[in-house]
Amino acid sequence: MRKGIFSLILLAQLVFITGALPGEELVIEHPFKNPIKYTDKEKCDNCGMDRNKWARTRHEFRTSKGPFHTCSIFCVAVMSMKFKEAPVKVSVADYLHPERMIDADKAFYVIGSTAPGTMTIVSKIAFPSKEDAQRFVSRYGGTISGFKGALAAARKEIH
Repeated sequence: MRKGIFSLILLAQLVFITGALPGEELVIEHPFKNPIKYTDKEKCDNCGMDRNKWARTRHEFRTSKGPFHTCSIFCVAVMSMKFKEAPVKVSVADYLHPERMIDADKAFYVIGSTAPGTMTIVSKIAFPSKEDAQRFVSRYGGTISGFKGALAAARKEIH
């Protein structure tokens, strides 16, 4: 009996502290149904998806072939493998504030949360600070990585 009450108390504390039940689904709209215009480069250079609808996960980068704009890190991985060169000067949307682009090398990616992925089942979303990423992980799960780790995870998914 005491063990059951103790478990209920722990669960109540978890909900109170994080505001979520374990495994809670994300309530943030992604993709946007009626997006505002976040970018003039509307189509993903890899897959053609609307980057304004997928604004939370969009990326921009350069290679020797020029600048590119994608809907996701998955599309960055595909294009860099196709071109046989690493992307440089990569920027990524701040997941919670998609109007802002951040330097991907300074971003903190959350991999595998309950957030829906873009072009993947395993989401890879970026935050400007480790604290923001940790708060997100405490509520929606996942692990924190840098850009290189997130890109490597995306590359593993390419068949």
